[in-house]
Amino acid sequence: MKAREENRPVNEIRIGTIRSTIWLNPRESGAPRYNVVASRSYKNKDGDWRDINSYDYADLPNLMESLRQAQSWVRDRNEIENRESAYAGAHAMNEGSSAKISNTGRKRGRSK
Repeated sequence: MKAREENRPVNEIRIGTIRSTIWLNPRESGAPRYNVVASRSYKNKDGDWRDINSYDYADLPNLMESLRQAQSWVRDRNEIENRESAYAGAHAMNEGSSAKISNTGRKRGRSK
């Protein structure tokens, strides 16, 4: 089930028949990256829904708005992750400093 969860978009923005799907691409080091895939839905002659990556002139306003919202979502998510990363780094540094002070104190206590 975990593989199925990993293969799902992290967000989807729909405006009319236009959809911007946001995918998370984790990296081994550094911040994760997000990719955005835009598509247009339509019904084929059999009445089945299909997605394509071709847009009519009338689709462009919805496409642009969908991509603008996707950009905003990714920017906000990156800011949150940067804050969390900075907090975790500062927290780790503080713990490391405390450990050094604590270890120094113990060594002095033993040598007496």
